[in-house]
Amino acid sequence: MSLKPKPEKDVLLIIGDATNVLKDIEAWYKLAEGIVPYDTMTMNYSPLICPHPFQHYAAGDGHRPDMQTMAKSLPKNVLKHCWNPGCVGFDIQWIRNGRGGWTGTTSNLCFNIGLALDYTRIVLCGCPMDMSGNWYKNLVPESLPENDMKRTMVKEHELHLWKWQELAQRPIAKFLKSMSGNTADLFGKPTREWLLHEPEIEEKIMN
Repeated sequence: MSLKPKPEKDVLLIIGDATNVLKDIEAWYKLAEGIVPYDTMTMNYSPLICPHPFQHYAAGDGHRPDMQTMAKSLPKNVLKHCWNPGCVGFDIQWIRNGRGGWTGTTSNLCFNIGLALDYTRIVLCGCPMDMSGNWYKNLVPESLPENDMKRTMVKEHELHLWKWQELAQRPIAKFLKSMSGNTADLFGKPTREWLLHEPEIEEKIMN
């Protein structure tokens, strides 16, 4: 039984919380809209700014009250993913033998879930893994449900880049691209040919 919504699609867009997320989404629309069907997975607070319908939601800290509030606020047809026990309001817990089989940030978790759901074209959007912080960093804490100042203001994602560098050396890296930042440098940006499983333009020229 597949957990993908019908009709099943091959492409998964993962929307993060970086400050450039809306710019990345705009670039994605120019690349993919009307060209390739895709599903979308939002994470953490990105449902608040995602401009189109999405099919999945994931939170690395799903045990936190703010993430549980977010999950409960989403439509029932959105699949809510977490990795650890005690996550109220989530549909699926991705755990192994009672222990979490995941390390890294929520975007790492989203990629692993995408692979498990059999998406073979996965694109990071607003996940540059740098020191730019989150789109909500200039909002007062009260603007976010049950959030605290430290969690809102301090985001040093570049410290977790090692996880992506490790992943870039593995065969499954061929399933991943990114719209911007350090992750785009590691995995490359998506092209229409890649999304459609067609030969890349460079290969066509060489041949």
